[in-house]
Amino acid sequence: MKKEKFLFILAFILFAQLSYSQLIMIDGETGEYKYEDIVTVTGQSQQELLRRAKEWLELYYPESASVKIVERSSYTRTGMYKFRWKLIQKDIPVTLFYDIDIKTKDNKYKYAFSNFREGKMYGNEIDANPLKVYVDRFPTRYQIYLEEPIDTEITKAISSLEYYILNGTVENLDNDW
Repeated sequence: MKKEKFLFILAFILFAQLSYSQLIMIDGETGEYKYEDIVTVTGQSQQELLRRAKEWLELYYPESASVKIVERSSYTRTGMYKFRWKLIQKDIPVTLFYDIDIKTKDNKYKYAFSNFREGKMYGNEIDANPLKVYVDRFPTRYQIYLEEPIDTEITKAISSLEYYILNGTVENLDNDW
């Protein structure tokens, strides 16, 4: 009987701990926030994937600086996402900056959304702190409300990228039925 109570309490503690899990992907090596994956696309050359990646970056992030070619097979750009975070009863404006890297090879590409930071843009310069530092300032129970819109936006961007690479057009998300 004591063993069953112990197991029940242990299961409850584990459940409670998992319910406070992070939404944003965390890199196991650096501990920083990062979304990355390698996607296989059959029948597309490296040049076609690279062209579509550049087009998608220009369409999805028109307000950002120009797309930079890092290598002959990759592009990078800084993305920006603004939203309002409700902390208790106060709205806090958040401006999120992050790097998007897309590398291509024949029949596959790799994307990485990394270097997340919160701050402001002054002219063409970004003045920002790492997102992890910004998030850790707040109590754990409120962090999920900050992470949720970020996770939603990055997941939406990844879905849009995958659709554009496959179809060459922007996904129509018009739900007006």
